[in-house]
Amino acid sequence: MVSLHAGDMVKINYTGKTKEDNVVFDTTSESIAKKEDIFDEKVIYRPFTLIIGKKWLPEGLEDQIVGMKEGQSKTIEVEAKRGFGLRDRSKIRLIQRREFQRHQIKPKEDTKVEIGGQMGRILKVSSSRVKVDFNHDLAGNDLVYDVEVIKKITDIKEQFICLLEKRLPGVDFSTTKIDLKDKTIIVELPKNTRFMEYIQFIRNGVTRDLGEITSKYNKVTFIEDYEIEKK
Repeated sequence: MVSLHAGDMVKINYTGKTKEDNVVFDTTSESIAKKEDIFDEKVIYRPFTLIIGKKWLPEGLEDQIVGMKEGQSKTIEVEAKRGFGLRDRSKIRLIQRREFQRHQIKPKEDTKVEIGGQMGRILKVSSSRVKVDFNHDLAGNDLVYDVEVIKKITDIKEQFICLLEKRLPGVDFSTTKIDLKDKTIIVELPKNTRFMEYIQFIRNGVTRDLGEITSKYNKVTFIEDYEIEKK
């Protein structure tokens, strides 16, 4: 069985926990999420689609998936600097309270907030300023992942569907029509996706991702047809 390489698309199951205290912070398993009291109704628990090297998961984890094979399970340790990074004191900032008012945000201690396109956690609120930590919550933590490689995905149509599902979780793409003609991929998405917010950006993103794993095709054509209503 062929070993995985950078650039391969795979489906994996994983559970991540902090090395020091063994606390689970992320998993693809619904049963584990419920057991560890991190279950989120908004999350769809299923195998994770990964293009190795694209940094959809921590870099230190992806690097060690290289060399694994289909069906293989492995426990991987990731140092903080190659996980979510080391803690950086310069990322703890004091922000004028009026900046929160401008964005109609009521600051509250120990809550997540997005300011200036960055996610942070509010540490302290005073009458004039707010202290925000823009480090990742897991920065400075060594990590341990239990990983299982489910499948290496090589079929271009399946790759396309997996990328769509990743960007639009919860949408049923079973009716998606995909044809291959010369070096063109011709796609007709389900009708219910046509007016979804940011659908054009999602199309572009999927096309860009696909270009990183195949050189056989050089164009994607999206088809939309509309029936004329007759009186």
